[in-house]
Amino acid sequence: MESQRQKVSNFNIYNFMRKIYLLFFVSTSILTFAQSVKKDTVDNKYRRSSLCTMMVTDPTRTHEEAIKEYFSTKLLPSKFNSHNLEQRFINRENGKDQIVTNNSYLDANKVANQLVAKWFNRDVKGAFNMSLIKERGFYDASILDINKAKLNTRGLSILADAGEELIGNTFILILDSRYLNKEDVGNVADAGINLLSSKLGFLGSLAAKTAVKIAAKGYVVSTNAYLYRLNWNEEVSTKFYNDLWADSKSVNNDKKAAFENANFFTLEYIGSDKAYSDVQSSSLSNKTETDLIGKATLKSIDNVISKLQENYDIFKTKTPLLTAEPELTAKIGLKEGVTLKTKFEVLEQQLDENGKTKYIQVGKLKVSKKAPIWDNQYGADEDNKDQTTDRTYFEKVSGKDFYPGLLIRQIK
Repeated sequence: MESQRQKVSNFNIYNFMRKIYLLFFVSTSILTFAQSVKKDTVDNKYRRSSLCTMMVTDPTRTHEEAIKEYFSTKLLPSKFNSHNLEQRFINRENGKDQIVTNNSYLDANKVANQLVAKWFNRDVKGAFNMSLIKERGFYDASILDINKAKLNTRGLSILADAGEELIGNTFILILDSRYLNKEDVGNVADAGINLLSSKLGFLGSLAAKTAVKIAAKGYVVSTNAYLYRLNWNEEVSTKFYNDLWADSKSVNNDKKAAFENANFFTLEYIGSDKAYSDVQSSSLSNKTETDLIGKATLKSIDNVISKLQENYDIFKTKTPLLTAEPELTAKIGLKEGVTLKTKFEVLEQQLDENGKTKYIQVGKLKVSKKAPIWDNQYGADEDNKDQTTDRTYFEKVSGKDFYPGLLIRQIK
């Protein structure tokens, strides 16, 4: 009997010490994480959303090749990790709703499966690894051993954290950009569509007739954008890790085929928007026609991304504070749609007791009127040669001590 009591006592002491150790480990991790962020310079180690861009193509449209060239070689949206796939072009089907065409392409090509395969570096044999998750999530390699992670609560929490923070923030942006000639611009004007100055460039402040005249000397491109998000939740994650996961040591033909035939990876349609941009040939007379059209294309894409982020909270990105003293600044500007009316929340990254990341609002900012908003739009080095800043300045609305590395996110 005494021996039994001793065993129970030892067991309770063991469990108690185990909890103390776990608490100490997590607390130390949180403290180390906070200390690594709270410093005088920004190391940019924050988790970005991942973006796959695709383009709708129509060879019958004017200047289609110029638009396609710039999309393929120059498009690199800031604030996102590139998650582009090998195949990025969708043929336009005349007379068919573009969303229907998009959905048919995405389903037929199992694009959701391709996005997951890219996340886990799936090779030709069908084996997965966690190197990209580790790289983008700043995880320690030792805690991303799948077989070990599934055996303990902390390991499962880390996998859930990776899913919510990284894989669950994977987006597809399908872009349909086209050149507008004088007649097209006139039709837009006649339809009463105002090309807003802050979003749509030079045409926004002009009357319709003047816009048509200016279009004769410049290049106008419109972009329709369709936004999708990869569905990644606990159910999908569990099926993947339990039924499909295979590394280089455990992969076989059955596992390889199971992933290729899996139909539970899906995409969610978020919404769409449209934007315009124009480039005037008179101000860039040394540029080729391809360059002018390409520049207008990229600016219209920046504009439509900004509008989507304004309208859909799920697509909003985070940006680290660059400096806190003597001025609050961040590398964000006109390209992201920042105006004097734009407001931001300030977020601090924290880890909970299970090691999952959470974001706590610690204050709010507004754009400062003391300095011009940074013009970081494509081609700003030519269009705005006199600008003297490479960041946007902010003023504190609420909150206590801010420091470089805290994240800011636009709010309505």
